Amino acid sequence: MVKAVFIDIDKTLLNSEGKITKRTTSAIENMKQKGIPIFLISGRSRMSAIKFQEFSSRYMINSNGSDIYDCQQKEALYQSAMEPVFCKRLYEMAKQEQMVIKLDFGLARAVNEVNYLEDYEIELTEEISDFLKQNQVIQIAVCSEDLKKIEQVKKFVKEQTSFIVINQFIWEVNEKTMQAIHITNPNVSKGNAMAGLCKFLKIDLKDVVAIR
Repeated sequence: MVKAVFIDIDKTLLNSEGKITKRTTSAIENMKQKGIPIFLISGRSRMSAIKFQEFSSRYMINSNGSDIYDCQQKEALYQSAMEPVFCKRLYEMAKQEQMVIKLDFGLARAVNEVNYLEDYEIELTEEISDFLKQNQVIQIAVCSEDLKKIEQVKKFVKEQTSFIVINQFIWEVNEKTMQAIHITNPNVSKGNAMAGLCKFLKIDLKDVVAIR
């Protein structure tokens, strides 16, 4: 018996055009009416994903599993904070190589380049050391039009930090196509977050369906 359904956002909840179809909306409503909770699970930051919270049953998993958010209480149920010293090194490398770097923290996402801001993001205007003293980073995205630079960052992450590159993807912004990677703590994954939330809710994983 299905007791919970986890649904990814991009190209799952949303179609290839970035829209939610009537068929998808109807299917979600049918499951909710049957008492089956729906949980959204995404690589997006919380600020980006939260606009879809009406489709999620109280909890949402964001930033590739780095953040589990309680939409009802409006607070984090869980977050995987990244070591500040490695965040600083990574930020300084990206800045030196003139790459775009995005830092997920709490409800927001800070970006070092104002020309690459999306509507839910904020510009990082303070010194990185000051920022890291006040905020816990849970996921980092590094972006560049130059694939070689992305490969350099991947090597840097592997050899000089405690982090992992959790995925690599194409990011389109301001009519530019960028190579991008998400970087997290090594214990982070959507699967681990899903298992953790199910344990918290006392739902057996054999009764769970994940759609991605």
